[in-house]
Amino acid sequence: MPEHFLFSMQRAVGISDLNYARHLDSVSMVRIVHEARLQFLASLGFTEANIYGLGMVVADLAVDYQSESFANDLLNIEVGVGRFNRYGLDIYYQITNTALERIVCSAKTGVVFFDFDKHSIALIPKAFRETLEQLEQDAD
Repeated sequence: MPEHFLFSMQRAVGISDLNYARHLDSVSMVRIVHEARLQFLASLGFTEANIYGLGMVVADLAVDYQSESFANDLLNIEVGVGRFNRYGLDIYYQITNTALERIVCSAKTGVVFFDFDKHSIALIPKAFRETLEQLEQDAD
């Protein structure tokens, strides 16, 4: 997990997010992580389809479940970044049940930049990396 999170959002657990055991389903957690990534990018003025003319695609995903969550729980989803490389970075998530003040899970998506016109991986846009690094410095 990063030292600082750069963005946070809240989301209630809905009935459709539950599995047969009546707790938050793993598939729903992947959707919540995806929504947090989209909202984070939107807060910076971007979409996954257009970050300085390039797209962002998920290369890997890891979720570490630590506790259960149930219908109507309010989740706080924090988003941070790290492990930059030539083609992308890791985006980290910490999801907390606000009522219990308990971490529900931690997650990470490895993302790479992609030129959809050329159907090829692309270098991370310098301006995007600089924007994220500035946000991290401001969080210190």
